[in-house]
Formats: sequence, structure tokens, C-alpha cells
Amino acid sequence: MKQTIHLLFVWGLIAVLLGGCWDRKELNELGIAIGIGVDMEGNQYQVTAQMVIPSAVASKSSPSSGSPVVTYQATAPTIQEAIQKMTDTSPRSIYLSHIRMLILGEEYARRGISDAIETLMREPFTRSDFYIAIAKNHKASTMLKIPTPLEKLPANKMFASLDTLTKTWAPATKVTMDQLLSDLANPDIQSTLPALEAVGDIESSNEKGVDATKSISPGTILRFSGIGVLKKDRLLGWINDEDSKGFNYIRNKVVSTTGHADCQGGGDIALLTLSSDTQKKVLIRDGEPVISISVTNNSTVREVNCQHMKLSSMADIKEIEAASNEKIIEIMKHSVETVRNEFKSDIFGFGQLIHQSKPELWKRLKEQKENPFMDLKIEYKAKTRIRKIGSLLESFQKRMKE
Repeated sequence: MKQTIHLLFVWGLIAVLLGGCWDRKELNELGIAIGIGVDMEGNQYQVTAQMVIPSAVASKSSPSSGSPVVTYQATAPTIQEAIQKMTDTSPRSIYLSHIRMLILGEEYARRGISDAIETLMREPFTRSDFYIAIAKNHKASTMLKIPTPLEKLPANKMFASLDTLTKTWAPATKVTMDQLLSDLANPDIQSTLPALEAVGDIESSNEKGVDATKSISPGTILRFSGIGVLKKDRLLGWINDEDSKGFNYIRNKVVSTTGHADCQGGGDIALLTLSSDTQKKVLIRDGEPVISISVTNNSTVREVNCQHMKLSSMADIKEIEAASNEKIIEIMKHSVETVRNEFKSDIFGFGQLIHQSKPELWKRLKEQKENPFMDLKIEYKAKTRIRKIGSLLESFQKRMKE
């Protein structure tokens, strides 16, 4: 009898475990969203989903003149309701596991973005490795309706562009859900998000649809340019490419970039950064903190427009390195002063740095000053090493003028 009871218990347990697929949905029942946009429509949320059309992207399918994506849109009092409400027009349920981009409209971002972040993180099928950006001067829905050349899927194009841009140019920064959540939950640092711009005739581009991707010069292009500065979860405004690069140097986010240094005798020289490393530490002087920022750059010469310069001369190489150091320090200083003057928001993490290394000092500073970031003393250092000078030892332009 006991053995029978044990067997029944085991079989009952197995039956419970086998019920783990109770919410399973077949692939042909799902609409795979690769881009999500959130805007405000009055006091309600307007959510736009950019979804893949499977037949248009299938590898064995013949080339089609139709768009590989379609957008659906719904408005509701909550974001989750709006997502579910899209089934009014979409023949498939919206599946969020393959999102590549979350685009937030500027108007919505200025009201606060925390509700959208929490909604998507609460969704069990959503991963946290997608990128987040703010649509500068536009609604997110507008950005998700613009076709893109080279890449069939616009959201994938945005993801790839932002990924490449941060590795090779550094005028913006990529932000994932995990990083944004960490910053929003930390009172000692303020968040930033990349700015997504639409350049060109947007209305015409939306009317042409996929035909715009066949043009040599598309009517509208999407580009990431600059950074949106937040305070808590609200967008305050924008900093330009140059200040964004300074921000990335300070936050040690520069992988590679190209910049120029001025020559003493006139002209300039272009340098490609091969690697960059920024070290930050807190020094104490007269009982007050000083933020020390030190950047080490390994670079190569890419373009020479300085007629007096001799790359075979160590003295001239040292001159280039010194000019590069001055330029990097100038960029970082200008970035900090811009953010201080316009936004008063510590996006650089100076407060977090003091809190981690000198918690008692940081506590005292916060008690004494409403915003310690505004009065912090900062020291900047840069050390550039020229590792390569390219395939030409001397400029042939100099020989032409001899």
C-alpha cells in the first residue's frame, strides 16, 4: 500500500513539472518586435512596435519590393495595456524577447522614463542587452517608421550603428538596460542616453517607405549624435559631439577615435587612437577632495598638414604628443564646464567616486552643500604615445613646395 502511495506521489509530481509549458505559444502565433518606441499622447502612453515580417527576411525567399518590417501602434493609460492593445490591429501577439532598440520620445523623456524601464524589466520575456536612445526633437514612433539602407531591419541598423560608433568615433555612448537601471538607482551619479536624430525630409521618407532604401542618397537618415543629460529619470537637455567625447574620456568609454592636434607653425595633424585608458582617483588637499583624471592614449599618425613637421625627428614626435595632450585636456574641461553651467548634473560619477573611496567625506559634503558637484576641484592629465606614423615617413606635400 505504501509503495502504491509513493508511486502516485511521484507520478503526480512529474505531472506538475510537465505543466511548465502552460503558457507556450507557437512561433507562427508571435509577432517578433525588434524595436519599441514610447511616447506621450496627452496623458496616455503611445507605444510603437517595429515588427519583422518573416516572409520578407527568410533566406530562401525571393527578393521582394515590400518592407521587411511593419509598425503597430496603440495608446493606453499604461504601457503594458498599449502593448497588448496592439492585437486590435496585429494578427499576432507582440513578442519582446528579441528587442534591439528601445526609443524614447523627447517629450516623454522630459517627463520621466522610469515607468517604461520598469515595465520592460518586469516583462519575463524581455532581455536586458538591447540599447536605449532618446529621439531628439521627435517622437519615437517617427524614428521607427524611417527605412534604412544597408540593413533590412531599421532597429538592427540602429543597434549596429551605435555599436560601431562607440568603438570607432566616440561622440555618443551605448547604454543597455542593466547600465541604465544601475545609474537610475544610484543617487551619486546621473544618467545619460544617446541622442538619435533624423536628418532630412522625414515626411517624404515615410511616404516612400521601402523605396527610399533603393536610393543612392536616402531622403532621411538616422544618426546618433551627442548625449542626452538626465537628472534622476528626466531629460534636461543635450551636449554636442565634442562634449560627448570629453564625457567618454572621463568615464573611460573611449575604445578608439580620431582627433586632431594643432601644430605650432600652423596646420594640424590627425591622430587615430589605438587604445585609451582613464584612471580617476580622489586626492585630499586642505581637507577638501580633488578629482584627479589621467588619460593614457596610444595613437598613430593618420594625416599631416604641418609643413615644418618631420616625423623622423623625435623632437617633432614629442611636439605632436604634447599637442594631443593639450587637446584631450581641453575636451574634458569643456565637457565638465558645459554640464556644470547648463545642467548642474553629475553625469561623470565624481560623487560616486568620492563616496566609494571617502564615504565619510562625501557624507559631510552632501550635508554642507546642496550640489557638491558644482564646486569640486578637478585636475586633468593626459599622456599620448605615438606608436605608429603610417606608411609615409615624411609628407610628400612638403617636397612639392621645395
